[in-house]
Amino acid sequence: MKKLKRALLILPLAALSLSSCDKWLAIKPADRIVEENVFNSEAGFLSALNGVYTDLTKSDLYGSALSYEFIEILAQQYSIRAANTDYTETANYSYTSKYTKERLEKIWDASFKTILNCNKIIENGKDKESLIPSKSLALFIGESLALRSFLHFDMLRLFGPIYKNNSGQKSIPYINHISVSASPLLTAEEAAHQILADLDRSESLLKSSDPIIAGGPQTDIIEDADNTERFRTLRFNYYAVLALKARVYLYIGDKPNALKYAKMIINDPNRETYFPFVKHTEILGNSTNTDRVFSTEVLFAFYTNGRNDIFQRYFNPESATASSLLIPRSGNIATLFAGEENDYRNYPIWKNSSLEANAVYSSKHKKGETVALYRNNIMPLLRLSELYLIAAEAESSEQQAYVYLNKLRNQRGLGEVSNNLTARLRSEYTKEFFGEGQLFFYYKRNNITPLRSGISNNNITMTPARYTPLLPDSENRYRD
Repeated sequence: MKKLKRALLILPLAALSLSSCDKWLAIKPADRIVEENVFNSEAGFLSALNGVYTDLTKSDLYGSALSYEFIEILAQQYSIRAANTDYTETANYSYTSKYTKERLEKIWDASFKTILNCNKIIENGKDKESLIPSKSLALFIGESLALRSFLHFDMLRLFGPIYKNNSGQKSIPYINHISVSASPLLTAEEAAHQILADLDRSESLLKSSDPIIAGGPQTDIIEDADNTERFRTLRFNYYAVLALKARVYLYIGDKPNALKYAKMIINDPNRETYFPFVKHTEILGNSTNTDRVFSTEVLFAFYTNGRNDIFQRYFNPESATASSLLIPRSGNIATLFAGEENDYRNYPIWKNSSLEANAVYSSKHKKGETVALYRNNIMPLLRLSELYLIAAEAESSEQQAYVYLNKLRNQRGLGEVSNNLTARLRSEYTKEFFGEGQLFFYYKRNNITPLRSGISNNNITMTPARYTPLLPDSENRYRD
């Protein structure tokens, strides 16, 4: 653990949750990014950008709400206890109820606060060529543009309309500058094009500056050496930008471009070296440090040493309270893996509960015994498997679509299939991304109805209103 902490202090992504790094992040009181003094040095840019990555780990963003908790409740992933009236509100899509309304407001505010900090880095980088090495400046701005796009896109996916039905509907603002006045609401189509424009620019900058291209993810530590350019999957790297572009293009229904960017990673000559599929021995044959997040396949993640706390508080039936426990509906996982119990995502990820008949719980967030091990401390945000699912969905040739799908299935210990593509894609999304915040967006993108209720186990007829929360009051007040 000491070695990993030391490396993360050197990296510009230190202290994602390590208290010893707090001083390293401290720039000035009042605001994380104070433009005066900060942006006159490479170290200042590093610190400011690190503050953005730290914000992603907060509970109102990917540390909870947009990963394993709030957004997964919207996807009806969990059996919600009646004692938890807050979660019941959310599972019922009661967007105007107090708890759910406040959670949505916090998600929105945290996202746009972080976007503002990205904008400060981007704008302050415009006239610093004489102070900052050009390659470093391209890296800082490239990452900031990607992060700005990533956050805007999730706000569009959450608060925007069902895109394929109503892309012309007003959705969210796109904040790409520093201003005290409210930015206009864009249509979903306009917002998506802004996202893609930022990603185009980010791709261009990172292609010429990102150390991952020549050196790979580099998820280990070199003793007595400069580790600044290591751990690139904990940054919004070049490959993560390509993956996000594939995700966005599929969202807007541009399947040719979605396939193009998915294949840029799938067919990359370094893919098998940089992002190899997880070895089954690291899942089934490693009881002390099981790779439950399939870490070698992760394109972008954040670092946290609190993953086991998440497991104990929300997923472990022996320690979580009845109201906070997040377990699937009875029989849901058995149905999901029916006939394919040898799936690597089944055991040892899913465990039988000794406290409740026919119930299972997820150990995905449980850490291995070696607490300093990289894979025991990350939460995935983009992963290789999604590119194969995107390619399968975007491919015009059904025969080739099954090639992509079966490649992923083979790497999960399963045989090949050749029928029911749509249903199989849904099954793969459900198994692959449990607790990672992607399923609700998959349902919404495809306008899937009905969903099975996590409260009653009955069908819920999904409507545009259930898929689309209203903009928070704080945003509407700016427009009064």
